[in-house]
Amino acid sequence: MIVNAEHQAPENTADLLDLDHALLCFHRNLDGQKVLPDQRCRDAWCWHEDRIKRQKLIELAQRKRGIHKKRDPLQLKIRAFQGGLVSDQSRMENQSIALHWKNWGIGQTQSNYQTEGQYGIKYESTTHNNDLLYTFGRDFNLTLGVSLGNRGKAKVQFLEHYYQSEQVESQGFHLGTGMTWGIFEILIRRSSLDYQYSDLERQGSVKLGKDLKVKSVVWSLGLGLSF
Repeated sequence: MIVNAEHQAPENTADLLDLDHALLCFHRNLDGQKVLPDQRCRDAWCWHEDRIKRQKLIELAQRKRGIHKKRDPLQLKIRAFQGGLVSDQSRMENQSIALHWKNWGIGQTQSNYQTEGQYGIKYESTTHNNDLLYTFGRDFNLTLGVSLGNRGKAKVQFLEHYYQSEQVESQGFHLGTGMTWGIFEILIRRSSLDYQYSDLERQGSVKLGKDLKVKSVVWSLGLGLSF
């Protein structure tokens, strides 16, 4: 008996297993004894090569027709936030930018603080924080983040005296949510940040003797762009 089978590529793994099973069934001689299927792996490799060749020919034909294969997204996102608080004598502004890849993101938040206390004492500070962020979800997302800072500058003005310091410790948390619209994101975030400046002193190494502590909760609006 002669069996004539066309050499075609399987469409998926299930088809490949079926063809393997069929080959096992046909690997018997005329006496009914089993014959080792030495050519199975070689045939499977041929099918794999044939499938790659056919895929290349399809892509070439599509390019000639002006049909281009859709590229997979890079899963990169850039997000920027702006928010603040304003009262009669105080002002707090937060500006943030972050780069996200898949679920993880890193960024920076800059906080500017100004206020005026009793006896006309003025306080100012600019603090830079490094953010580590993680996002859950896609179309509707939830982002959690921690913020740590070790760079900034504070100034306290009392009469004609200016006390300054760059010794800062800061930490905070971010909680945000948003929705995706095409390649854009609309975002909202709540940031809780604490700063403490120590060793405030003026010229002549005269120290103020007190630390400047700032605690803030700021809501920010943001926009995101996906690639």
